[in-house]
Order: sequence, then C-alpha cells, then structure tokens
Amino acid sequence: MEEKVGFRRALSASIVLGLYSGFMLAVAIAMSMGTEGLKLAAFLWGLVIVLCSIFLTPILAVGRKRGRPETDEFVNSLRKGLETLNEGVGGWRALSHVRGEGFGASVSLSNATNPLLIIEKSLSLAGNSKIIFRFPKDDPSLRDRVLPILEDKVGSTRIQRRTKSLTVVPEVIFDRSVIITRSMMLCPPLMVAGSVGFYSVAPGQPFLMVIGAVAGAILGLMIVTNNGRQ
Repeated sequence: MEEKVGFRRALSASIVLGLYSGFMLAVAIAMSMGTEGLKLAAFLWGLVIVLCSIFLTPILAVGRKRGRPETDEFVNSLRKGLETLNEGVGGWRALSHVRGEGFGASVSLSNATNPLLIIEKSLSLAGNSKIIFRFPKDDPSLRDRVLPILEDKVGSTRIQRRTKSLTVVPEVIFDRSVIITRSMMLCPPLMVAGSVGFYSVAPGQPFLMVIGAVAGAILGLMIVTNNGRQ
C-alpha cells in the first residue's frame, strides 16, 4: 500500500519548508544587523522560498508515502494467523483475545498456557503495524520475563513500556524525503541559535556568525540521522 507523493503535494511541502527555513534566516540577519538588515532579510526569505520550490519539489515528488494496512484488515489477518494457537473454551482464543486498538492491535495474554509462543507468532505477523501485548493480573512477573525477549527480537527503541502492557511500534525507516524534511525543520533554528550565540561572544566579528551557523547545522544533521540504534 504505497502511493507517490505527487508534484502538487511536494510543491506545497517545499513552500512550507521554504517559509520556515527562510524565516529563521531572516530572523538571524535582523538580529545581527538591526534595522539595516531588514531589506536583506526580506530578500533572502523570498529567495529561500523560491529555491526550495525549485530544488526540493522534484526531490520530494519522487518519494513515496508509505501506507499501512487498515486496522480491521490487520486484526483479521492476525486473528487468522493465531487461530492455530487457540486453547478452546475458557482458554486463550484469537477471536476474543485479539482486538483492534488505535492504529494497531492488542493481544491479551490472559488464560494463555504458552504466552511466549503467542508473542513470537504475533511478531511474525505484525509487519509494519503496531501491536500491544497485555499481561494478566494474576501473573505480574510475565511482563518482566517477556521484556528482555522483545528487546532481543525487535530492539529496545521500538518498545513502549507500560505497567501492564508492552507495545511494539513499527520500525522507523529513514528515506531521502524524511531526512530532507526533518533537516529543514530542525537545522534552521539551531543555526540561528548558534550564529547568535557565537556572535554575542565577540560582537563585530561576522565570521563568528558563520561558524555558529555551521555548528548548528552539523548538530541538526547529527540529530536527524541518529535513529536511535544501539
């Protein structure tokens, strides 16, 4: 379930990114040059919008918006895949213990004689969907036993921990469009903060603004490209 972003949507995104990043650049120039730099700030703001529209639009247009299966469809496929683990009336059953929740599904482990097998099978069927494992009240230690197993299978960064549940979220995939968008949103404010901060150390030294902006851009790129792997 994938669809192309398209030219119109990419153009809109490029203009918004240009407005945002250009505004940050204009703010930095206005703060450092005062009223004398207002015309330059306005010109550069407009220039950034135009450049983003020209250069970012074709890049974002060829990207793809990753779709996710509908919740009902995912729940039905998960139930069907777990039917072989049904334990009969009074025991664990896929039909009653697997439900849709938010943009994913929840799997209750109550009445399950082999919860680890249910978890392993559920993970193999989850794909790119969120899945929540809910633990029974009469066995509070089960959550603590399952947590290291999940961390070993999917990694600790994909697990959201609650007192009575563990949620496995889809893996975050960084493609070109995601990196560009996040960089354009995060780097400009860091560049402004860096240039203003460096310039305040020794006013009258314009090269410090450049150094501060470069430092802010590097910090922003490091944050964007860090996907939390351990």
